Amino acid sequence: MNHEQLRAFVSVAKLGSFRAAAQHLNKTQPTLSASVKSLEQYFSITLFNRTSYRPTLTAEGERFLVKAKSLLKQANELELLGHELAQGADPELALTLSPMCYLPPLVSKIEAFSKHYSKLQLNLDTGHLSGILEALLKQQSDLALAPNIGLDGRFDFVEVGKVHMITAAAPHLFEQHEQVLKQSMLRNKPHILLADSGSEARSDNINVIAGGQRWYVNDYHLKKELLLAGLGWARMPEHIVQQELEQGLLVSLKVEQFAYSSQVPIYLIKLRERADKEIVRAFWQQFS
Repeated sequence: MNHEQLRAFVSVAKLGSFRAAAQHLNKTQPTLSASVKSLEQYFSITLFNRTSYRPTLTAEGERFLVKAKSLLKQANELELLGHELAQGADPELALTLSPMCYLPPLVSKIEAFSKHYSKLQLNLDTGHLSGILEALLKQQSDLALAPNIGLDGRFDFVEVGKVHMITAAAPHLFEQHEQVLKQSMLRNKPHILLADSGSEARSDNINVIAGGQRWYVNDYHLKKELLLAGLGWARMPEHIVQQELEQGLLVSLKVEQFAYSSQVPIYLIKLRERADKEIVRAFWQQFS
């Protein structure tokens, strides 16, 4: 058994055909098929059922795939470490943050981590909705701090905090504030939303009122300024508008059949099958 045989096997299982796997690995299909066959002969097992149009994993193949993927990831991580040691470069970490994650406890953990790694090259970027996971899938980021915006089996994630979201507006935007507002009262007022930062499969914004007017911005600072000017209403992280609420510059709203207040879990996220750099594993351990 060797590394190339495992790569061939995992690629066929992932892509669903020998032809696609061969193209992905820049190999001829006969060469790749021979690698998988050699692996099967080595252990005297059948990994794929080849009787149908597309190869499907046997029961043995399913069990073998779990360990094969884990072993390949470890091998790739070892290769990454070897290159890092050979280059002698300062460790680099690319982190994508949801704008709602500027929480003092999370920022304090990042600060503590940077002090432990004094030569760390930290690249921070922000993203929203589909843009968070897109950065990970395109390997533009090593890690992300964000709410659940479509997490599935492609990702590892661990909860690291919570954000209290409220619905807020300037006091003069609505005549009544003590009672629960009807959706119709908000529908003709601009709902100020953060735009999806993704470039491909953009997501529609969640927690919106159907048929309502919508304005889009790129960060919570501008969002808050528009609220203070009385130009619309929005869901906001409470910690970002706490001072304005205490001063009476903004008020918290209750809206019928709308998630006007909620606790939103925040997760540290990484791509499951991507080999982790040593600095990524250290950051993950710091938070989890």
